[in-house]
Amino acid sequence: MASDHIHIRITAHPANLKQIRAMTAKVAAAAGLAEKEAGSVILAVDEACSNIIKHCCKNDPTRSIDVTATLDRDSICLVLVDNGKPFDIDSIKPRDIREIKPGGLGVHIIRQVMDVVEYSHTPEGLNQVKLIKKLTPWNF
Repeated sequence: MASDHIHIRITAHPANLKQIRAMTAKVAAAAGLAEKEAGSVILAVDEACSNIIKHCCKNDPTRSIDVTATLDRDSICLVLVDNGKPFDIDSIKPRDIREIKPGGLGVHIIRQVMDVVEYSHTPEGLNQVKLIKKLTPWNF
């Protein structure tokens, strides 16, 4: 299978997450993921973008998120790039998932679902998150 790319840009508003979920669903379907696995990948990408909107872009609709999805024979790769406030993943203190309180589990969910999660900054100073889901026979 040749590598396929899909790219969208949204403004940093929670209402636009549906576009990212729809794009991720198309990529997951093209990859042949089972419904449960596809749902987990959609949730992880949604959580990552929600965090970007809330924490980096501060719900400022003048900010944007670019999402590029690449599908090849071995993996789905989603690269999220935003022009919000610089983000330092090391500043996030993981909390015990057994604590009963709302919020704060997005990073945990993302790391559990995706095989590779990389946070970096582009040479232009933009935030970048790379999410990779490896495709194996048991994904289907």
